[in-house]
Amino acid sequence: SWRSGTKGRLKARFAAVRVRTADGPPQRIWDKGQQHLPGDEAWLIGEQRASGEKKYYLANLPAATDLRTLAATIKARWIC
Repeated sequence: SWRSGTKGRLKARFAAVRVRTADGPPQRIWDKGQQHLPGDEAWLIGEQRASGEKKYYLANLPAATDLRTLAATIKARWIC
């Protein structure tokens, strides 16, 4: 749960894993043209609501960040 809404506590299940996005420098690999190498590590955070709705987020917070902090951070703002 991250806050109270008009219909009670807003709740969801969260999971997070460190990933490397393919946004590193481009490099030609054999005959496949330009391929992007892995970039910096980031958090891939998954959210599943009780309704079954699933959402995914990328965050560049430090590797030592705990799941509660990750969830609170992504829920701190309106979707842009």
